[in-house]
Amino acid sequence: MRLLIVSLFVITTLPAGAQEKIRSLTLSDTVRYVAIDRPGDFYAVTKSGQIQRFNKNGELTWLYKSENLPTLFDPRDGSRLFVYYRHDQHYEYLNPSFETTASYKIDSSFAIQPWLICPSGEYKLWILDKVDHSLKKIDIRAADVEVEVVIDSALIGSTEQFSTMREYQGFVFLLNPSEGIFIFNGLGKHLRTIPLSGIQSFNFLGEELYYLHGDTIGFFNLFTTEKRQIKVHPGSIDALLTDERMILFTTGTIDIFAFRP
Repeated sequence: MRLLIVSLFVITTLPAGAQEKIRSLTLSDTVRYVAIDRPGDFYAVTKSGQIQRFNKNGELTWLYKSENLPTLFDPRDGSRLFVYYRHDQHYEYLNPSFETTASYKIDSSFAIQPWLICPSGEYKLWILDKVDHSLKKIDIRAADVEVEVVIDSALIGSTEQFSTMREYQGFVFLLNPSEGIFIFNGLGKHLRTIPLSGIQSFNFLGEELYYLHGDTIGFFNLFTTEKRQIKVHPGSIDALLTDERMILFTTGTIDIFAFRP
């Protein structure tokens, strides 16, 4: 598959202050990273291992305490939450009440030293191996390796620089906070890199990838490569968007605004 290259860039001045603020919250613990599920509930993962879930109006609907800080937390559609712990190489699926419905150790035959993993559909995983820089897609039920490529070290440097991995719309995304977002296709081929320094995370809204960079939320269309930006007040460390809400985070606060894409 080829990615159509279109050189378009749009900047929209849309400061958060111009939006209707719905609520401001002060959190009891320091935010390490944030996530959002497809229905629009959002989650703050804190330094003590808490996962706090809020509805679109900022009401706390559940608090889960993990013994260890998850390496990666992906709430997906909100009904089957995915959690990965690198320290003992296991991953879990949780129900909306944060009860463990399944827990697995990563089979050592699939990777020498997994650094990041992420779900692909219901029964498959992507694994990034720290030792040989391989990127693999595994069918867990069939115990089969569907895709296996070795990423050029000259491209990615050390795998330890990557902080998160996601699959979306048939693409695989790796974030190096110092270098940017690396995009691969479903066969593990590197398509392009969005060069950025200092971003904490990225998320998706429709056909667009988005990320907070300074006082700007940048958007990148996955199919046309069109770019656009909106301005927000400086000081936030991360942002989440839905068709109705803009949620801005500092390490200990959340501001929720009405929003239209």
